[in-house]
Amino acid sequence: MVKKPEPLPLSVDIKAYELVILGAPVWGGAPASPIVSFLKGTMISGKKIALFCCHGGGQGKAFEKFRALLPGNTIAGEIDFKNPVKQEGAGLKEKIAEWATTLTLRA
Repeated sequence: MVKKPEPLPLSVDIKAYELVILGAPVWGGAPASPIVSFLKGTMISGKKIALFCCHGGGQGKAFEKFRALLPGNTIAGEIDFKNPVKQEGAGLKEKIAEWATTLTLRA
């Protein structure tokens, strides 16, 4: 059984934001258990959500599972990063910057 830690209290009011960017490492083809615990314990609804994940070999069903944890929201974009620590440099920064420009606050 996967241990699901209790998330720390949120220090910001998510209701104040139109776009929320969430990311996590991929563990066993799914978002890591701490982000799963956070999403199960935090009501996020009616937001534009951008998702990213980092992995060493494959994203598995991470985005599918992320979306299942975020009903009532619009997914504004998704991106995955394979071995981002090994990909440091201009190429990674450009990929992130390009993705960020595609995120819009429109549905």
